[in-house]
Amino acid sequence: MTILRNIALALSAALALTACGSNQPSESDAQKAITAKFEGAMGSAVHVTEYRDFSLNGCRQSETADGFVCDVGGSIVLDIAGTPQVRPFTEPVRFSKASGTWTAHRP
Repeated sequence: MTILRNIALALSAALALTACGSNQPSESDAQKAITAKFEGAMGSAVHVTEYRDFSLNGCRQSETADGFVCDVGGSIVLDIAGTPQVRPFTEPVRFSKASGTWTAHRP
């Protein structure tokens, strides 16, 4: 009986953790949010063309605002008025979700 109870508790904990993880942005969601942030902030002369070695790690619930803070790494390739520029992008980013769309913010 104790073994069954322990198995049930372990499965419940695993499902709870899995459910929490599904509320976080995916790598694709994060890239779209960061792209919107860059292009919105820098105007029509700047376009994100690609991400290199993109990573999204260590996502955790934000303590100061809604959403998740994730450690983002890699490089972003920007087309600035027709000139491609590679910029390293290694910093924490807060992601929040409203109306089904993820948004990137400074943490």
